[in-house]
Amino acid sequence: MGTIVLKVPQNISVKYEIDNLKIIEPFLNLLKHLEPAAPQPVKNNSLLGLFADDAEVIDYVTESAMQARENNPLRCHDG
Repeated sequence: MGTIVLKVPQNISVKYEIDNLKIIEPFLNLLKHLEPAAPQPVKNNSLLGLFADDAEVIDYVTESAMQARENNPLRCHDG
């Protein structure tokens, strides 16, 4: 099964799965006449890979965050 991604100007998110080719074939014929969108340029992110050589730092930060969540939960569960 293939995937078709359509991006529209509004904030709409819909996912359909169609197994019947007769239903989707007219839509595919319409898409043949449209130009595919150009891929978006990748933005240079100065933080990407910043901690590539510091796995221990990331482990420490993650562990500290998890301990903080355990000690000070964001939601209180009564009962």
